[in-house]
Amino acid sequence: MPTNQARSTPPAAIAAIAALGLCVLLTWPVALYPNTLLMGHPGNDNWNHVWGYWWVAETLKDGAWPSWTQLLAFPDGGTLYFIDTVQAVASAPIQWLVGPAMAYNLVIMFGFALSAWGAWLLSYKITGDAVCSGLAMVIYGASPHLLGQAYNGISETVCAGWLPIALWCLLHFLDRPTWRRAVMLGSAMAITMLTSWYYGLFAVIATAVVVVWKAARQPWIQPWVRSLIRLSGAAVTGLVLVFPALMLFRSSLDANDALVTRDPEFVEASLLYHNITDVVAFFRPSKIPSPDLLTLYGEELVIVIYLGWVGLFLLGYALVATRRHRQFGPWLWLGLLFFIFSLGPYLNMNGGMVEFNGRRIPLPFLPLFDALPLFSRISHPFRFVVGVSLAISLLASHGLRHMTRHVSVARKWVLVASLSGLALVEFRLGSPATLPVPTSDAIIPKAYTEMGQDPESGAVLDLPLTVPNLERAVYVWYQTEHGRPVPWGLNDPMPEQLLRNRFTATLIRMEAQRSQSLSPGLPELDLVVGSRGLMKQGYRYIVLHERLYPTFKRRQVEALLTGLFGAPRRYASDGLQVYTL
Repeated sequence: MPTNQARSTPPAAIAAIAALGLCVLLTWPVALYPNTLLMGHPGNDNWNHVWGYWWVAETLKDGAWPSWTQLLAFPDGGTLYFIDTVQAVASAPIQWLVGPAMAYNLVIMFGFALSAWGAWLLSYKITGDAVCSGLAMVIYGASPHLLGQAYNGISETVCAGWLPIALWCLLHFLDRPTWRRAVMLGSAMAITMLTSWYYGLFAVIATAVVVVWKAARQPWIQPWVRSLIRLSGAAVTGLVLVFPALMLFRSSLDANDALVTRDPEFVEASLLYHNITDVVAFFRPSKIPSPDLLTLYGEELVIVIYLGWVGLFLLGYALVATRRHRQFGPWLWLGLLFFIFSLGPYLNMNGGMVEFNGRRIPLPFLPLFDALPLFSRISHPFRFVVGVSLAISLLASHGLRHMTRHVSVARKWVLVASLSGLALVEFRLGSPATLPVPTSDAIIPKAYTEMGQDPESGAVLDLPLTVPNLERAVYVWYQTEHGRPVPWGLNDPMPEQLLRNRFTATLIRMEAQRSQSLSPGLPELDLVVGSRGLMKQGYRYIVLHERLYPTFKRRQVEALLTGLFGAPRRYASDGLQVYTL
């Protein structure tokens, strides 16, 4: 029967609305221009990732599964498992309706919102305080690391919300270990792993820590025989869902024509020279990342692991003020474990490896990297900071709950809002992260639309050739409009076939020289043979991007191309010259 008492809005719904508001704030003004802006710095991986979304959706539209493509590494093509396949498949209907740029932006926004809501959900489960859990939403959902991953354009690592949701399912299962809850847990773990292999591994580690802690501290509360049997059922459910994709991913890396590889030499070099974790960078407020990849390698990628002192202060308060750690004990141990793993194989501090008696100091990550197959593929150990941020957000909410146990709800709201705002200001001013997330221009020049309408087939070669790898990836974004093959891979060095061709090899040398005029001794025969070789291979267009060349260099390349292929079609407003072979 109807009553006069109004039904209150569920806390989870209020938290979902707040999470959406937070994601709009973090990504502003993308909500206003979702089709013309693209989330992420223009010199980073966002071009490759949005291309992957487009490729997966187009392949599915053709009734095939995306596992091989000739659109990249022309003329050979290659085997490819797009790292964010699950989200690309899920967003395919959106792409068919509104295009890949908007679909990609919506996925990134969804990742932020889900991360924030997932942290709130888990914190609410642990603390029982819906208001204080709002702080966990901000500390985790807007963490500097996630902002840095969005800056880098790495979509799958922005979607960090399934990790706390899977752990919520774990606690939900341990409360009452039924088969239904076991299947829910296994499914949540599978989704976590399918969206990101890293976060799936984190979920497995976290599950082990929570179960071991409960067995050690609460051995008589849990019905262990029933729980372990059904927990095994959850594991089987997760494996059944994950195994096919895992095998596809593994086989794509091991294929002879793999477009993306993770061989041991590459992973080891990444660990030692590129993806380094600096202990000081966790705690020292600074806008300059450590390592500074822009200074070291000329890359716009940022490694952001700053934790934030707002959360650390409340964590410390929880440890000091709360005598019994029964509620948050496993999350403290989990944070410490993830912190240790996030340090990587060797101790690095203040920009350099720490040595003892002339040898680097090994850390627990190293033996696991050498012994376990899951660890041997990890080239980004600093991503373990996601687990650290989650633990801090939970402990901070617990500390705030203890701090405000005698405070009215209204004042608690004000305090949570104030601390959340302070955390956002700290993340923006005191960490290498950029807030809001920077954007790239997603508008594709008209020339590429006209190429796509040309009935004659053929590949496209964009110039300059020697643009840095990640900046050059914008060329594959243009492919989403013209649909023609290109010689580039994903984050690969210069394609071997361009180095072997006499014409493109000459262009590469010209781009590297500082000469103000064309050399009178250009190898004319080599240029003619090489240009004809491109036509025989199946190239149809060469596109010269005027704004990517210094003026004197553009004139040299323009003179050479015009001498070989005739006058180009000019698109002055876009700064393009298109040569038809």
